[in-house]
Amino acid sequence: MLDLSSHAAVITGATGNLGAAVVRAHLTHGTHVAAAVRDAAKGEALRSSLGDVAGTSEDPRLLVIEADPTEARAMDALVERVLRAWGRIDILNNLAGIFKAGPAADSGLMRELWDSNVLTAVTASAACLRPMRARGYGRIVSVSAIGAQKGGRNNAAYAMSKSALVRWTESCAAEVKGEGITVNAVMPTTIDHPVNRAQMPKADPKLWPSPDEVANVILFLSSREASGVNGAAIPITART
Repeated sequence: MLDLSSHAAVITGATGNLGAAVVRAHLTHGTHVAAAVRDAAKGEALRSSLGDVAGTSEDPRLLVIEADPTEARAMDALVERVLRAWGRIDILNNLAGIFKAGPAADSGLMRELWDSNVLTAVTASAACLRPMRARGYGRIVSVSAIGAQKGGRNNAAYAMSKSALVRWTESCAAEVKGEGITVNAVMPTTIDHPVNRAQMPKADPKLWPSPDEVANVILFLSSREASGVNGAAIPITART
């Protein structure tokens, strides 16, 4: 069993459909988690849903911090707060992102998905890499998508942004190689959660990976045991 009890993690997109599973997995394995949230009410709902695993007021295992991961000042302030609380940042999980379909000529959609799926990861990573590099240790894991491998009709903006995230992962991993830091991505296919079931009523969700299955891969890549994996983009295709 992975032991992350001495680790502190920053997680963006923590209130999303995958986010709750990743936060719970970290807390269950002993990680102290700082969740960067845009909506404070959703953040508190996440905390309530986690119950005792989130810790107590005397020993909080989960910090819910209102911060937009596209804004450098907000993420820098979050990092400073985490360092004051726990003295370290070992892990960054970039979960923030959205899916929207639209024509390839829609430049507004391109920019929206770029900001949501790429800029969030770059900005959060820039803030967290500073303390990681100072300590000589870190794990960054971002969520791309299997759709990064090939474009399709009304899928240009999404495929382009998720593909760019993979190329960024490879480049960042090369830049920190030898510093005790790894940078990886996961590429899940459609994840089984209520929103996707509602949007694709004719699909068979039994073929999709569950949020917990995706979270388990992210958790491994966030651990010391994954020291040999760097610059990888790992498909999670479940039973497709």
